[in-house]
Amino acid sequence: MGSRGAFVKPAVLMAWVCIAIAAIWRIQFRTSDFGAVFLAALMLLICLAISRYVVGLPYISGPMMYLGLLGLFHLGLVVPWALFHYDISNVSWFAPSDISRVMSLIIYALVAYQFGILIALYARQSPKLALSTSPANLKAGDLLASGSALFFLGGLMFVFGLIGLDPTEYLQLRYSELFRLSAESDPRFFGTGIMLAAIGLSVAAAGASKRQFRFVFPMAGVWVLMLLYWGFRGPALLIGVVVCAVAVKKDVRFPRSFPWLIAGALLLLLPMIRVTREEPAAERSGAYSFRDVNLFDAPAEMGASIRPLMETVAVIGPANYWRGRTYWLGIREIVPNLALQWKSPDTESAEDLPPNLWITSISDPWLYKNYGGIGFSAVAEPYMNFGVAGIVVYFFLIAFLLVRLDQIALRNCYALAAWALVLGPLLWTTRNDSSNFFRPAVWGLLFVAGVRVISGGYRLIRRSSDGNKGSLDAVET
Repeated sequence: MGSRGAFVKPAVLMAWVCIAIAAIWRIQFRTSDFGAVFLAALMLLICLAISRYVVGLPYISGPMMYLGLLGLFHLGLVVPWALFHYDISNVSWFAPSDISRVMSLIIYALVAYQFGILIALYARQSPKLALSTSPANLKAGDLLASGSALFFLGGLMFVFGLIGLDPTEYLQLRYSELFRLSAESDPRFFGTGIMLAAIGLSVAAAGASKRQFRFVFPMAGVWVLMLLYWGFRGPALLIGVVVCAVAVKKDVRFPRSFPWLIAGALLLLLPMIRVTREEPAAERSGAYSFRDVNLFDAPAEMGASIRPLMETVAVIGPANYWRGRTYWLGIREIVPNLALQWKSPDTESAEDLPPNLWITSISDPWLYKNYGGIGFSAVAEPYMNFGVAGIVVYFFLIAFLLVRLDQIALRNCYALAAWALVLGPLLWTTRNDSSNFFRPAVWGLLFVAGVRVISGGYRLIRRSSDGNKGSLDAVET
């Protein structure tokens, strides 16, 4: 087996080097938009195939989930358009006149990402993910209890914050009005509640035993349904994915048809939610006709994340790279706003805006003035900071980090909680900027560290107390 591995590892690396050189050589020549989309889609499929069937990464592993979402959010629109004649007449911003440049950046990202996976895996003795603890032994009551408590606290904060946006008419609010009101009033309970509930569910899932998931799954289900009802599709789906991923790592079995049923339901529900969330909350009857639904509608809407990438490429060049400033803006968001009187940050200059708001203010000023946004792109942020070199370095490091996290996730429940708390926000950055990663990841890790310190201190005190009691009993005897 050792000699076979010694041959396979360099063979796979050399094969990927050849594929990468061929792809990069091809995009150096100006090709048609359809050809560029086809090449990007082909590279994504090759990456998925190598990661899954050659090096053996599970579908539910962090690197595979990130790669899948990266492809879905950047190719979900252009692939149906280019290969299946999907109607884009209702996508007013889409101008396929020069999409080949954008596809080349996506290809660079995929090439670097796959290199990161291979190097991280083959740097170890075995390409398989290291499992140092039996999944049956992964349980921690302190994480389950504290995570559940934090979840309920976050849920209450979300509900009170939602009511506080409009105490008299909150049941008449539409999805877009939530953003307007959260920009004009104090949104801290509202936004922080979503973050704390996600952290709590991730921690509770990491601490639960297989039997205790019968309590975690209902909590997650209620939270996901609540967020979906109010129109928050991304946060709802991501926390659902993270909880299920933690459960799979703990050897919780799902029916084989479960992923396919969920995927089919999402293909139908996501376009429906996009329409119904703009109705008053109390009047959402669910009357929605599926007759006009195209199965490409859901991936095409997700693939709209290519818009901020296209807009960024159009306005950013070597003369005006941000040189890492977007990451500093995200790091600044870690510190919570504890001011007694909240003040709207509408006086910020364009240079102080996070990338998602910055690109919205440039590409759609009306939407920006009405507190909307077009999201952002995992490919666009490193590009706007350092160009193509930034894309290559960023995606290599992200892949390397995700593989390493998967390799240590099953050491104990605290490592698994850390894995979930980093993975969730990182998956969200595939269609947004780093400001959506730093704050929940850092506060989640601090929470887990605090739980471990308190639990360890309690056990130490109890052990010391039991030891002293034993000594006294011996003396009396």
